[in-house]
Amino acid sequence: RRGPGGYDGIVHAALLNTGKILFITADETTLLWDPENTTPATFEDPVNQPHLIPNASEGYSVLCGGHSFLSDGRLLVVGGGGYGPNSKAKWGYKFDPVAKSWSRTAGSMVDDRWYPTVLTLGDQRTGNSHEVLVVCGHGGGDMEIYNEGTDSFAEIVSGDNKPFPELYPDLHLLPNHSIFYTRTGWASAGPGGGPFTGASDDQSAYFTLTGSNTGVWNNIAPKTPSMPDRSKGMSVMILSNTAPYVRILVMGGADPSTNNTYEIIDATALSPVANWGASSIFPDGQHRSLCSAVLLPDGNVFVCGGINSINSPCTSFNPQTNTWSPMDELPSIRDYHSAAVLLPSGKVMMAGWNNTKIEVYSPPYLFNGARPVISTAPSLVHHGQSFTIESPDAASIVKVVLVRPMAATHQTDTEQKVLEMPYIHDHANPTRLTLTAPHGGHPHSLAQQGHYMMFAINNNGVPSVAKWIYLH
Repeated sequence: RRGPGGYDGIVHAALLNTGKILFITADETTLLWDPENTTPATFEDPVNQPHLIPNASEGYSVLCGGHSFLSDGRLLVVGGGGYGPNSKAKWGYKFDPVAKSWSRTAGSMVDDRWYPTVLTLGDQRTGNSHEVLVVCGHGGGDMEIYNEGTDSFAEIVSGDNKPFPELYPDLHLLPNHSIFYTRTGWASAGPGGGPFTGASDDQSAYFTLTGSNTGVWNNIAPKTPSMPDRSKGMSVMILSNTAPYVRILVMGGADPSTNNTYEIIDATALSPVANWGASSIFPDGQHRSLCSAVLLPDGNVFVCGGINSINSPCTSFNPQTNTWSPMDELPSIRDYHSAAVLLPSGKVMMAGWNNTKIEVYSPPYLFNGARPVISTAPSLVHHGQSFTIESPDAASIVKVVLVRPMAATHQTDTEQKVLEMPYIHDHANPTRLTLTAPHGGHPHSLAQQGHYMMFAINNNGVPSVAKWIYLH
């Protein structure tokens, strides 16, 4: 124990573009870990800690804040306050992966925030700066936008009229620049919470930004008494090059009568008449509250934790076949305050829940034969640019994807995305593939500027070790 917190363990985990994991721990300090360092794992202190930065609010804690990656790879962490709402939790702190140091934003937020959701917006949506949306964190809407260029926050002054019943509401930035609310989130803090009653208490909606700090909410799919409550449920956005192009998968929740179910909505073109698909029961019948969901490079969704028993089963969803498959058992209980993160190795790290162990999961694709190798790749590409990679296994490669690195806390990371890139085999050079970087049109909400992991996947479904690439 190194800080003012009451117990050990990991609460936040973010994969940096240096390949290291940044942990925000339950003792309210931060650590670095190299996932390749496992025998045994050793940890590194950053150059400084947020609460020790000169001019920081005395006793400031980033624990229980929200976070998102900025366009240059720094991690922005806003709010926090530790183990309870704190009126001092109005600041943002930025972690530089290369310098291994924290700095504070020039300006504070208007509102203090505990359990907020933080979402990177499309590139240079207005003006010449990148922006990040900050939502909730105290039971209300009250949205603000962080501007990278000015290093400051500004309130949404018009259209911010949705009273969230959730802390950490699950919000996804859609490729069409709208922000979709999924009904999932945290209700109250702690492992319990919900269910919410009444058709209007918790309704899906999408928010469209109409100006630099204005927008409008559009409700969809009114919640009926028969719809499952998704408090303490999780969600992921599944993208595809073929229809349906954008889907949202939600699962689990705090209500034991319905948390063995999942739902899917086609979010390609949302409108007030859009609706969720039927609620379906997990094939394994498991009840999951506070589970983690991780998008794998092959596009499958790995679901773990959220079951209060040792050796609890994990499961995986295949969006191509819309089927679930049983996975290995999770050795430890991973419940409240857990985080699962995809690693550049294609494995998944699991930590948290008042547990000092880190467990690493190897998906089935790592047992299907030799891994392809990306021998050379550019470190930077531009949106829509054609570029080449070299691989001795090019002839067997059937898919190349970009994966946004995860920054998860309290099971939640709504910024995950797996983007498949078109490719051409170079028959004149059998070790070369020509790829086209994602574009999607300005402001690039399909794939914001930033660092991504690039995986090549062969005809046995085996991914390479990732190469880091900067999309500009």
